[in-house]
Amino acid sequence: MQQSIFLINNRFAVEKTKNEVWDKEKGEKHRLEPRLMKLLCLLTLHPAEVVTRETMLKEIWDNYPGANEGLNQAISFLRKLLGDEQKEIIVTLPKKGYIFNGVISHTSTVGALKDKSIPLKFALPLTAALIVFIIAWNYYPRTSQSGGQTPEQLRILSNIDAQRDSTRYNNDSTTFKNNDSINFVHDDSVNFRHDSMHHASIMK
Repeated sequence: MQQSIFLINNRFAVEKTKNEVWDKEKGEKHRLEPRLMKLLCLLTLHPAEVVTRETMLKEIWDNYPGANEGLNQAISFLRKLLGDEQKEIIVTLPKKGYIFNGVISHTSTVGALKDKSIPLKFALPLTAALIVFIIAWNYYPRTSQSGGQTPEQLRILSNIDAQRDSTRYNNDSTTFKNNDSINFVHDDSVNFRHDSMHHASIMK
């Protein structure tokens, strides 16, 4: 008797009662139409054995008219679900039926299977992000503790400060010279007027 939960190729967890198939490698869950689940279970119940088309049509479609085309589409869907592009898991025997060559194993819960590995769709982005981080860490110069500037930035800032101090010193020197010249002229002018007034008073 087939258990309600089983594994195909240690990758796909099939849960019959919920019509669900969990892909461990991609981290994806697929909900199957009841007839597809019945067909999958019928094939996996007879691994490495020929399951005739007549048996499938009777067990799954109850010999419904036009069911042949439905069976072909169902087999195609199951192959796509199981990643069976080479048609090696579900092998066709022309005009006879199909053989299921997958490896069947059993597990108690689907939840236990999900925890065993990181899904591929999550693992790839995490790996890419880690690679980008490592490249960025090695490519960009590490910042110093002085305000977060790099040594190159600190050197540039130091040169700017030195130039600013030099400009300020030159401006101060120019101002000092100008003030001395003004004071000198002012003092001479005052002294000249004072001597003129004194000379005039003597002449009187």
